[in-house]
Amino acid sequence: MAGPVQAGGARTLDLLRALPRVSLANVKPNPGSRKPERRRRGQRRGRKCGRGHKGERQRGTRPRLGFEGGHSFRRQYQPLSLNRLQYLIDLGRVDPTQPIDLTQLVNGRGVTIQPLKRDYGVQLVEEGADTFKAKVNIEVQLASELAIAAIEKNGGVVTTAFYDPRSLEILCKPVPFFLYIYIYIYHNEILLSHQKG
Repeated sequence: MAGPVQAGGARTLDLLRALPRVSLANVKPNPGSRKPERRRRGQRRGRKCGRGHKGERQRGTRPRLGFEGGHSFRRQYQPLSLNRLQYLIDLGRVDPTQPIDLTQLVNGRGVTIQPLKRDYGVQLVEEGADTFKAKVNIEVQLASELAIAAIEKNGGVVTTAFYDPRSLEILCKPVPFFLYIYIYIYHNEILLSHQKG
């Protein structure tokens, strides 16, 4: 019984050795499995030319990048919970004796503000209101009533302020902005001294 099985196995191995190796060069679909594409006139197969039905997309007048359909952009505010604020104070990243503004929160790595991605500031949320115990003077863009109540209960003050995107960008990273002004003034002074001398 072992003889015929061996012979069959040997025959299979011989057949496998004789077959060509499978590679991308010799792989193709079975005949009749793919229907040939119907020839249509016009660019990219004719009829609608792959552009769909009517409207801006078919007519080729696509809106500019970032266009959201004619309405105002949605303003996004990064959430800052009272838990996170207490954590930043406990670590010493934020000084509760000084007024806490956007610059101090960004420098303390409490929040990340990206004005180019439609961030308009910080929203103070009430998560951790029952455990918050610091007396702070904080300036944010939005704040919930419970968060305001929790801060005022400890003797703190909450101020809300709105900034346009350019001012927000300067507030988040003031050093590059003022460094550019300093370099501009410095170069003008050098030019004036060369003109006089």
